[in-house]
Order: sequence, then structure tokens, then C-alpha cells
Amino acid sequence: MSLLRVDRLTVRFGGVTALEGVSFELEPGQVCGLIGPNGAGKTTLFDCVSRLTRPQGGRVELDGQDLLALEPHQVARLGIARTFQHLGLFGSLTVRENVMLGGHHTCRAGFGAAALRLPSVRGQERALRRRADEVLERLGLAHLAARPAAGLPYGTLKRIELARALGAAPRLLLLDEPASGLSHGEVDELAEAIAAVRADGDLTVLLVEHHMGMVMRMSDKVVVLDFGRKIAEGAPAAVREDPAVVQAYLGVPA
Repeated sequence: MSLLRVDRLTVRFGGVTALEGVSFELEPGQVCGLIGPNGAGKTTLFDCVSRLTRPQGGRVELDGQDLLALEPHQVARLGIARTFQHLGLFGSLTVRENVMLGGHHTCRAGFGAAALRLPSVRGQERALRRRADEVLERLGLAHLAARPAAGLPYGTLKRIELARALGAAPRLLLLDEPASGLSHGEVDELAEAIAAVRADGDLTVLLVEHHMGMVMRMSDKVVVLDFGRKIAEGAPAAVREDPAVVQAYLGVPA
């Protein structure tokens, strides 16, 4: 059974169709690259999966459960985490605290218990701290745990953003242009970090990225969007040679 199933997903903003009847499935443990030119609908699809956008048609299921019937915080509790194109870290917080925020939805304490600092609350915080430290260690960031996020190099901040998403212990990780703005060396480091995390646990990844080398190297399969429609799906080597994909990226002679 597929972990993620997107079925005939359609999204319109006024007179603009962002997605039109897009369908694909993602098996547990797969890395799927979601690519296409700017404006193809990739981030809109991410927003539907994480329930930031409500589509006009279609279904999105995780393990057979209808995600579109849930609120965003309920989706997170099912095991979906994501990064964003633009960093959303808190510069005044330490690296560890930023990563701990990724798992805050797993805490079950109410407002009163949190305000009184009851033992159950302290226990949950210790668990979040342990999880954060494990993720930072895995990504080679443990030495920065107590440092404020502000002032750290951009490539490091990208890895901290990844660590925060992993702090939620997700089953499905949505990566929205994680290599944007990175140097070639930083892209390689990030790709290695993602591969290592995937190998360590039962993690499924949906990757939106314009860095084609990274996508083709990491992905088990690739889905290609153009003007909101799916124009190709398959193994990276086959998709790379698909005439429709070449035309979408390079155009055709006038």
C-alpha cells in the first residue's frame, strides 16, 4: 500500500489553475523528486499535502487516511513534516531550541500543566531535547547546539531547518527547495545528510528542487509538473530523456 496518494488534485486561485488533475503515489521509504519550471504548481501541491491550501477537487491520502478532512496540526501529528523555501528559524533561540520546536506538537500537556511546570511537562521537554540532540548529532551539528541560530552561515542554517523538520520524527518529509542558495559543496553536504537520515530510519521523502544533479542522484522516481499538469513520471534516467520534460525546461525553436 502506498504511503502517500495524490489523486486528481485540482487547485484554482481565481481564474488561475495552479494544479489540474495531478495524480501520483509514493511508496514507503521512497524519495520522489517533484520538479518543473517556476510556476508549475510544486509548492501548491506541498501546501495541499500539509493542509495550508484547500484544493477544489481531488484527494490526498496518507496510509489511506483523507488528509483533506483534517486540520494542519492534525496532519503534523500523523507524521508529516516539511521545510520551506525561505528559512523560518528563530535567530534568538539556540540551534537546539529551534530543533525542539519541530516536535512541539507531540507534547500533550495542557496550558495549566505547562504553566505550572508539572513533572509530565518536564518529562516531555526532556524527550524533545533528547530527540533534538540525536538529530543534531546525525547531521553533524551537535557542536552548535547551544549557539544562537543568528549569524550562522546560510548552508548551516539550511541543515538546521532540515533538523527541525526531523525533530518531529516524521514518516513523510516534504523538502521545498532545500538546496536553494547553496554552493556546490554545500549541496553535496546536504544531499549526504538527507541520504544518511533516510538510511537510518523509515523515512519517505517528497523533494521539490531545481538542482537537477541532486534530484537525479537522490530520487527513486521523479514526477514532473508543467503549468499545473503532470507531464511525466518515472525513473530519473527515463524522465531526464523524456521529450515533454526537455521541452518544458528548454523550450522548442520558434
